[in-house]
Amino acid sequence: MDFEDSVKRLAKDQSKVRGKRDLVISQKAKRQAEYQRKQAARLRAERERKKRLEEHQQKYMHGGDRSLQIKHLGSFSPTSIFGDGDKIALSPSVLEKLTSAESGDNNVGNPWTFRIGVLNPDYKFPSSPLIHTLKPPKDEDEDLMAVDSDDDDDNMEAYRDELKHKYLAYTHCTVVEFTQDEGHVGIPQPIAKALLEKNSSSNSSIKPIPIKRTVDPAGATEENTESSQTPGHLAWGAFDIPDMQLDITLLKLPKGKGCTLVPTKEAIQHGFYGLKDIKLVLEQSLIRTRATLSVGDIVNTWHRGVQFDLNVTKIIPATFNAVTSINTDIEVDFGQPELSPEEQQQQNAAQQSSSIEKPASPGRSLGSGGQTLGSSFTTGAAPAAVSSDQATTPAIDLLPEPPADQKEGVCLVQIQHTGGHGKRRLLTTEAKIQDLFAFASSLVGRSDFRLVTRFPRRVFTLSENQSSTLAEAGIQQGQERFMMEFL
Repeated sequence: MDFEDSVKRLAKDQSKVRGKRDLVISQKAKRQAEYQRKQAARLRAERERKKRLEEHQQKYMHGGDRSLQIKHLGSFSPTSIFGDGDKIALSPSVLEKLTSAESGDNNVGNPWTFRIGVLNPDYKFPSSPLIHTLKPPKDEDEDLMAVDSDDDDDNMEAYRDELKHKYLAYTHCTVVEFTQDEGHVGIPQPIAKALLEKNSSSNSSIKPIPIKRTVDPAGATEENTESSQTPGHLAWGAFDIPDMQLDITLLKLPKGKGCTLVPTKEAIQHGFYGLKDIKLVLEQSLIRTRATLSVGDIVNTWHRGVQFDLNVTKIIPATFNAVTSINTDIEVDFGQPELSPEEQQQQNAAQQSSSIEKPASPGRSLGSGGQTLGSSFTTGAAPAAVSSDQATTPAIDLLPEPPADQKEGVCLVQIQHTGGHGKRRLLTTEAKIQDLFAFASSLVGRSDFRLVTRFPRRVFTLSENQSSTLAEAGIQQGQERFMMEFL
C-alpha cells in the first residue's frame, strides 16, 4: 500500500511540474507571437507611409508638369548654328509632331517654347533634399490641393530644385526653323553658352558636360563669312557645344511680368549706364532675338554696333524661374554686379579718398551704391570731365526725409546717372520739384540736366513747375525711377 501511494504521489507531482512548464512555454509563445504581430504591423505601416510619401512626391512633380503642360519630344544630337538669341533649329518630323492633334492647344497665340538641357545619367528620383522634406497631408483632398496650388513661387521651390538634379544644365528657348537633319538640333551660341556655364557653376556633385566643336562632314575649308551668318544656318566649328544628347520638352511658360537684369562689367565699361534710351536698346535687341527669359541666362543687346551683355538674376513670376517675353509687358529693373574682394577694397579706398579730398557738406546726400564705368565702384561719383561752360551746383541743404516708419504719401525716388544712382524718400505733398532736382544735383555736382521716366516716358525740367509739389506733378506714393539726361 505504501508503495502504491508513493507512486500516486510521484505521478501527481510530475503532473504539476509538467503543467507549470507547459504554462511557462505557453506564455512565452504568446509574448513572442505578440511581438511578431506588432513588428509586422510596424513594417506594414512603414511600407504604407513610404508608399504614400512616394506617391505624394510624384504627385507634386506631376503637378508642376501639368502646370507647364509639358510634352516630351525626345533627345537630339546638338549642332552649332548662327543666332544671337534663344532660337533653336529642329527637324521637320518635330514640326509634324507639334502640329498634330496630340499637341492640342498648348501654345495657342504664342510661339512654341521648350526646355532644353542635358539629362543627368546618374539621376534617381527623388534627389532634391527639398523633395525629401515634403510630407503628405492627412486628408487626401488637402494632398491634391497642395499639389495643384502652383501659383505660389515658394510652393514650387522643391520642383525647381529637383530639376537641378535631373539635369546637368538646362535653359529655355523657342524655334527659328525646322531644317535640321533627323535626330539633330541646332543651337546658337547663347544657348550653348547658357548650358555650359550653368553646368560649370553648379555644385561639385554634378558631373561636368564634355564639349566639342562641330566639323563640316563635307570637309569644306572655307571659313564662314558675315554674309552667311544667317540665324538658323549651320556654324561649323564656330563655338563650343555640349558633347552629349540634348533633351527637349515642349512646355507653356507663364507670361513675364518683371525681371532684374545686371549688366556685366564689360557692359559697364562699354558705357551701358551712359545710354540715353535703355528702353529702346532693349526693345530693338530683345524683341528680335528672344522669346524666353530664364534665371542665369545672359541676354545680348546692341547699340550702334556695341554689344552689352546682361545677366538675368530675377524673374517675376518666379514659379519656374523662366517666363515668356512675347505678348506681355515686362517691368525691367537693373541690378548691380557683385564685387570681388579686390574690387571691394578698391571701392572702399576710393570712398575714403573721396571723403578726405572733398568732404560732404552738412545736409548733402551722396546717394547710395552708385557705379562708375571703370573697374572700381564709388558712391556718388561725379563725371570724370566737366567743361568750363557747364553749370555747377553749390552745396545745398536737402529737404529732410520723412520718418522711417511713415508709409503714407511717401515716394522712394531713385535717380540713375552715368556714375551710378542714388535713393531718397520724399513726401509727395511737401517735397517740390526743386527739392527733387536739388537731390539729383547733389549726386553729380551739376544742374544742367533733366529728369525723365522710362515707362511711360515723362520729362521733368527745373524751369517748369519747380514750385509744384511732387503730387501735383504726378509723382505719387510708392517708388519712382528717374534717368538723368544732361543738356
